[in-house]
Amino acid sequence: MKNHLIVIENGKLQNYPLDNKLLWEIGRPSKENHPDIRMYSATVSRKHGKFVNRDGCWFYVDGYGKNGTVYNGKHIETGRSGRVKPILLSSGDIFFFGGGREAIFSPRTIWARFSTDNYSDTIQVEDTMDEDLLVFMDGEKQIRLERPEKGTVVEGESGMGIYMGDMTYLIGDMRLQRE
Repeated sequence: MKNHLIVIENGKLQNYPLDNKLLWEIGRPSKENHPDIRMYSATVSRKHGKFVNRDGCWFYVDGYGKNGTVYNGKHIETGRSGRVKPILLSSGDIFFFGGGREAIFSPRTIWARFSTDNYSDTIQVEDTMDEDLLVFMDGEKQIRLERPEKGTVVEGESGMGIYMGDMTYLIGDMRLQRE
Protein backbone atom coordinates (compact mmCIF):
# COMPACT_ATOMS: atom_id res chain seq x y z
CA MET A 1 0.00 0.00 0.00
CA LYS A 2 1.72 3.19 -1.13
CA ASN A 3 -0.74 6.09 -0.93
CA HIS A 4 -3.56 5.72 1.52
CA LEU A 5 -6.02 7.69 3.62
CA ILE A 6 -6.54 6.85 7.28
CA VAL A 7 -9.96 8.01 8.50
CA ILE A 8 -11.25 8.01 12.09
CA GLU A 9 -14.96 8.59 12.67
CA ASN A 10 -16.92 7.67 15.81
CA GLY A 11 -14.04 5.62 17.20
CA LYS A 12 -13.67 3.51 14.05
CA LEU A 13 -10.51 3.58 11.92
CA GLN A 14 -10.73 2.92 8.18
CA ASN A 15 -7.71 2.66 5.89
CA TYR A 16 -8.37 3.43 2.19
CA PRO A 17 -5.75 2.31 -0.39
CA LEU A 18 -5.99 5.30 -2.71
CA ASP A 19 -3.87 3.78 -5.48
CA ASN A 20 -6.69 1.32 -6.27
CA LYS A 21 -8.58 4.14 -8.08
CA LEU A 22 -7.84 7.56 -9.60
CA LEU A 23 -10.81 9.32 -7.97
CA TRP A 24 -12.30 8.93 -4.48
CA GLU A 25 -15.39 10.98 -3.67
CA ILE A 26 -16.06 11.65 0.00
CA GLY A 27 -19.29 12.64 1.65
CA ARG A 28 -22.37 11.63 3.56
CA PRO A 29 -24.31 8.88 1.78
CA SER A 30 -27.97 9.24 0.85
CA LYS A 31 -30.41 7.57 -1.53
CA GLU A 32 -28.98 9.64 -4.40
CA ASN A 33 -25.36 9.89 -3.24
CA HIS A 34 -22.98 6.94 -2.93
CA PRO A 35 -19.49 8.31 -2.14
CA ASP A 36 -16.43 6.06 -2.19
CA ILE A 37 -15.43 7.22 1.30
CA ARG A 38 -18.59 7.36 3.36
CA MET A 39 -18.72 9.70 6.34
CA TYR A 40 -21.85 9.52 8.44
CA SER A 41 -21.57 12.66 10.55
CA ALA A 42 -24.36 15.18 9.95
CA THR A 43 -21.66 17.89 9.78
CA VAL A 44 -20.26 16.39 6.55
CA SER A 45 -21.87 17.38 3.26
CA ARG A 46 -23.13 14.82 0.78
CA LYS A 47 -20.50 15.89 -1.75
CA HIS A 48 -17.87 17.13 0.67
CA GLY A 49 -14.83 16.71 -1.57
CA LYS A 50 -12.67 14.25 -3.46
CA PHE A 51 -9.18 12.83 -3.65
CA VAL A 52 -7.85 12.80 -7.21
CA ASN A 53 -4.73 11.31 -8.79
CA ARG A 54 -3.38 13.47 -11.62
CA ASP A 55 -0.23 12.30 -13.36
CA GLY A 56 0.83 10.25 -10.34
CA CYS A 57 0.30 13.05 -7.79
CA TRP A 58 -2.54 13.06 -5.26
CA PHE A 59 -4.70 16.15 -4.74
CA TYR A 60 -7.62 16.99 -2.49
CA VAL A 61 -10.41 19.03 -4.08
CA ASP A 62 -12.84 20.47 -1.54
CA GLY A 63 -16.56 20.66 -2.28
CA TYR A 64 -16.93 23.67 0.08
CA GLY A 65 -19.58 22.00 2.21
CA LYS A 66 -21.53 23.91 4.82
CA ASN A 67 -19.29 22.87 7.75
CA GLY A 68 -16.02 22.99 5.85
CA THR A 69 -12.70 21.22 5.83
CA VAL A 70 -9.58 22.05 7.81
CA TYR A 71 -6.32 21.03 6.13
CA ASN A 72 -3.11 21.04 8.21
CA GLY A 73 -4.68 23.46 10.68
CA LYS A 74 -6.12 25.93 8.13
CA HIS A 75 -9.69 26.22 6.89
CA ILE A 76 -9.90 25.60 3.14
CA GLU A 77 -11.22 28.65 1.28
CA THR A 78 -12.33 29.02 -2.32
CA GLY A 79 -10.00 30.57 -4.85
CA ARG A 80 -10.59 33.74 -6.85
CA SER A 81 -14.17 34.11 -8.03
CA GLY A 82 -15.14 30.99 -6.07
CA ARG A 83 -12.88 28.69 -8.07
CA VAL A 84 -11.85 25.33 -6.70
CA LYS A 85 -8.19 25.09 -5.66
CA PRO A 86 -6.77 21.54 -5.78
CA ILE A 87 -4.36 20.89 -2.90
CA LEU A 88 -1.24 18.85 -3.68
CA LEU A 89 -0.89 16.25 -0.91
CA SER A 90 2.20 15.25 1.03
CA SER A 91 2.58 12.34 3.40
CA GLY A 92 1.38 13.35 6.86
CA ASP A 93 -1.25 15.89 5.76
CA ILE A 94 -4.10 16.06 8.29
CA PHE A 95 -7.77 16.80 7.56
CA PHE A 96 -10.76 17.58 9.80
CA PHE A 97 -14.00 17.16 7.89
CA GLY A 98 -17.18 18.88 9.09
CA GLY A 99 -15.72 20.77 12.04
CA GLY A 100 -16.34 24.35 10.95
CA ARG A 101 -13.49 26.84 10.60
CA GLU A 102 -11.44 25.40 13.47
CA ALA A 103 -9.54 22.12 13.66
CA ILE A 104 -11.53 20.89 16.63
CA PHE A 105 -11.79 17.18 17.14
CA SER A 106 -15.17 16.17 18.50
CA PRO A 107 -17.62 13.29 18.08
CA ARG A 108 -19.14 15.24 15.15
CA THR A 109 -15.91 15.72 13.18
CA ILE A 110 -13.93 13.25 11.11
CA TRP A 111 -10.13 13.10 11.34
CA ALA A 112 -8.11 11.89 8.36
CA ARG A 113 -4.45 11.61 7.37
CA PHE A 114 -2.89 11.14 3.94
CA SER A 115 0.12 8.83 4.11
CA THR A 116 2.67 7.20 1.86
CA ASP A 117 4.14 5.07 4.67
CA ASN A 118 4.08 1.32 4.20
CA TYR A 119 3.18 -0.30 7.51
CA SER A 120 1.60 -3.68 7.96
CA ASP A 121 -2.19 -3.73 8.00
CA THR A 122 -2.21 -4.65 11.69
CA ILE A 123 -4.40 -2.20 13.63
CA GLN A 124 -4.92 -2.24 17.38
CA VAL A 125 -7.00 0.05 19.57
CA GLU A 126 -5.87 0.82 23.11
CA ASP A 127 -7.93 2.45 25.85
CA THR A 128 -5.99 5.57 26.93
CA MET A 129 -8.70 7.26 29.00
CA ASP A 130 -7.27 9.37 31.84
CA GLU A 131 -3.64 8.79 30.82
CA ASP A 132 -1.39 11.86 30.91
CA LEU A 133 1.77 10.07 29.78
CA LEU A 134 1.97 7.77 26.78
CA VAL A 135 5.05 5.75 25.91
CA PHE A 136 5.07 4.45 22.35
CA MET A 137 7.45 1.63 21.46
CA ASP A 138 8.87 1.43 17.94
CA GLY A 139 11.09 -1.62 18.18
CA GLU A 140 13.46 -0.74 21.02
CA LYS A 141 12.96 3.02 20.62
CA GLN A 142 10.72 4.82 23.14
CA ILE A 143 8.71 7.90 22.21
CA ARG A 144 7.23 9.66 25.26
CA LEU A 145 4.30 12.09 25.11
CA GLU A 146 3.04 14.06 28.08
CA ARG A 147 -0.53 15.38 27.84
CA PRO A 148 -0.77 15.05 24.04
CA GLU A 149 -3.51 16.80 22.07
CA LYS A 150 -6.19 14.76 20.36
CA GLY A 151 -5.10 13.93 16.83
CA THR A 152 -1.39 13.65 17.72
CA VAL A 153 0.45 11.24 15.41
CA VAL A 154 3.60 9.37 16.40
CA GLU A 155 5.50 7.84 13.49
CA GLY A 156 8.22 5.27 13.69
CA GLU A 157 10.06 3.00 11.31
CA SER A 158 7.75 0.07 11.95
CA GLY A 159 4.42 1.72 12.70
CA MET A 160 2.30 4.68 13.66
CA GLY A 161 0.30 5.69 16.73
CA ILE A 162 -2.68 8.06 16.62
CA TYR A 163 -3.79 9.49 19.96
CA MET A 164 -7.48 10.46 20.07
CA GLY A 165 -8.00 10.98 23.78
CA ASP A 166 -9.90 8.02 25.17
CA MET A 167 -8.51 5.76 22.44
CA THR A 168 -5.16 5.37 20.73
CA TYR A 169 -4.85 3.59 17.40
CA LEU A 170 -1.70 1.59 16.69
CA ILE A 171 -0.83 0.69 13.10
CA GLY A 172 1.91 -1.73 12.12
CA ASP A 173 4.33 -2.75 14.87
CA MET A 174 3.90 0.36 17.06
CA ARG A 175 3.02 -0.53 20.67
CA LEU A 176 2.09 1.27 23.88
CA GLN A 177 4.14 0.55 26.99
CA ARG A 178 2.28 0.82 30.29
CA GLU A 179 4.28 2.23 33.20
